[in-house]
Amino acid sequence: MSDSLITKNAIAASIKELMRKKPLQKISVADIMENSKINRQTFYYHFKDKYDLVDWIYYNEVVSAVTQHRTFKELDEVVFDVLNAMKKEQYFYTNAFSVTGQNAFQDYFFSVTKVLLEEIIDVLSQGQIENEDKDFIADFYAFGLVGIVIQWARRGMKQPPEQIVQRLTHFINDSKYNAAVRYLKEHEEEQIDTPVFKSDFD
Repeated sequence: MSDSLITKNAIAASIKELMRKKPLQKISVADIMENSKINRQTFYYHFKDKYDLVDWIYYNEVVSAVTQHRTFKELDEVVFDVLNAMKKEQYFYTNAFSVTGQNAFQDYFFSVTKVLLEEIIDVLSQGQIENEDKDFIADFYAFGLVGIVIQWARRGMKQPPEQIVQRLTHFINDSKYNAAVRYLKEHEEEQIDTPVFKSDFD
């Protein structure tokens, strides 16, 4: 492990410890560095502000960890691992999601989720979906998924992650079914509307 990563992990451990005791909004960079016994200037070498630090913790400890050995076809398993990781550090993520407005963690959470969904769509469609359509589909599912997770966190993460994933999977499978039915109907109508000439049977 590099010295830089060791320092980042020490700073991350410090803010996580402080977030057990008080809201993120009331924690200063000075508090974080005093608690970690590291020079304050070192913080700004690695992070822009405390919100950037929270975002780094999520990406480094959750996103990169759960996607490292997964294929993007395993959406349900990726989501389960993310929720499970959040559940284990409930105090941290509940605190992070409590921040609204500028620098809100939920904005970063949305952007990362959307990027993951775009990669999943690329894999499943083999790159056959136009960028505009891919962007729309990723937005739709990202808003839904992020909204569910935020609500789950703010309500105390009472539902088990597997229950949320099961409901999500049912919803996605229903969406796939409806899309397939619509596709077949549209193509049936195209066939009916196409004139049939005698030469077609010759």
